Amino acid sequence: MTENKIKITEIREYYTVKRKEKNKDGELVEVDKTFWRYKEINYVTGWARFGHFLLDRVFYYILAIIVGVTLGGIIGISGGAEWLGSINERVIDIVFYLTLYPGYYLLFESTSQSSLGKLILGRVVVDEYGEKPTFNQILGRSFARIVPFEQFSCFSAKGWHDDWSNTFVIRKKDLEELKVLVRLQEYLTEDQKASKAE
Repeated sequence: MTENKIKITEIREYYTVKRKEKNKDGELVEVDKTFWRYKEINYVTGWARFGHFLLDRVFYYILAIIVGVTLGGIIGISGGAEWLGSINERVIDIVFYLTLYPGYYLLFESTSQSSLGKLILGRVVVDEYGEKPTFNQILGRSFARIVPFEQFSCFSAKGWHDDWSNTFVIRKKDLEELKVLVRLQEYLTEDQKASKAE
């Protein structure tokens, strides 16, 4: 991989506009002018993100029921029910939520770059280079979700868990195009550096 990696937010695209300018004879003529701008990234936002959240909530509750029933059976068989009964039920619920809810996202996003909700809707989590995020980024994303009202941040351009972990949610079909554009941009950057060195 090149030492000068290009971020997906640094992909340049060139565009041409027609402008009227005076030529050397003082006549007004139409000329083509080429400019560049940073390519706009099609982040998944708003209601689409809320759709992920709703689907993932359903899958989380299914997982919570399975884990809860399994743990309950193990605790019941091992005789730990009396000890567990002395702990406030609300405390158990909070500890269960604070570990299992981020654990759901951590499991799926660290292995497939998508939670089940994103997978169904064809979305993927990427880092600033359009690659698979590091485990620490996924860990940060996962635990950021337990912040109260965090799920409503998805109605902005990026959710809090995206901002705090420097990750993005994009459509899988857009990811391939971004990867090609990043490679092209890296090639052009290397080529420009080589030309300047000569």
